[in-house]
Amino acid sequence: MDIRHLLSRDSLPSYILFILAGLAFMFASAGCESTPTEVEEYDPEPVLYAYLTNGEPFEEAFLERGTSLFEYYDFEDAAITGAEIKIFDLDTGDTLHLTDDPEKPGRYIPVAGESLVPQGRHWYGIVCLTPDGDSLWSETSVPVAFDTVAIELVDIYGTVYPVSEGDTLTRNHPNMFWRWEIDTTDGFVGGYAGLIVAETPRDSLVPLDPDWDPNDPDDALDDEDRNAVGWTVFRYDAEWTTIAWAFFEWEGPTRIELQAISAGYYDYLFSNFRAMQGMLDNPIFNINGGLGIFAGLSKKEFHIYMKRVESEG
Repeated sequence: MDIRHLLSRDSLPSYILFILAGLAFMFASAGCESTPTEVEEYDPEPVLYAYLTNGEPFEEAFLERGTSLFEYYDFEDAAITGAEIKIFDLDTGDTLHLTDDPEKPGRYIPVAGESLVPQGRHWYGIVCLTPDGDSLWSETSVPVAFDTVAIELVDIYGTVYPVSEGDTLTRNHPNMFWRWEIDTTDGFVGGYAGLIVAETPRDSLVPLDPDWDPNDPDDALDDEDRNAVGWTVFRYDAEWTTIAWAFFEWEGPTRIELQAISAGYYDYLFSNFRAMQGMLDNPIFNINGGLGIFAGLSKKEFHIYMKRVESEG
């Protein structure tokens, strides 16, 4: 369905950052060849992010303008304010209008009195007009909820140990497996994403590495070392995966999250890997008229506690 006809200013009221801070570099170079002249002449494009989670009220979208490689990047300086944005259910016609968050430039929130709870097996659209005349639009599906999700530990003898909410685990436990069931017959599931999120404040993170010594200057951590989120993706036909303990980097409360994601979001995440490996110039975006991602997902969360095992040396 082509929704560009909804981009007229008369159809909008007068009033979408998740993934990686490192993508700011990609935004700055997107749409350019690798020649220095074209990089220098790059005309920054608008970047829009919005995520729809099955069964959860929509909360926020982010809108900014890409920054030249020759300028310092700061989100507040790059933020676009005063844009006209709306999200709508293409199946029912329900519409949500967004307005500027007065506390955070570039963040857009629902207009007072309006709400939208995305539903599985529905298609949604987003349109955006910036004060500079940029017209952005995209569509996404929202996957159905998981039928079951199980986190298990399996030892070398094949014995299965279910992981329950609140369990304490270490890297010395048997291998971890994720197994799930979900209806994929209707094509709304484009793939899966797995997240491991350390929920300790970043400045208090303690590595699980048993040889880490907080008193050794060589083991000192800076902000770039304190990456609290690890993520990976799986194909649409996957039903289980094994998760290496290396994905768990930090001691403390940890969230395990499995997401069923729309096809456009899978392409975006998978292409991020390829871009980071140098195999692509940029991720695959699905925002027409600019950069960014408009994505649908359903998710299941588990919360555990990761305990550090001291070195035996």
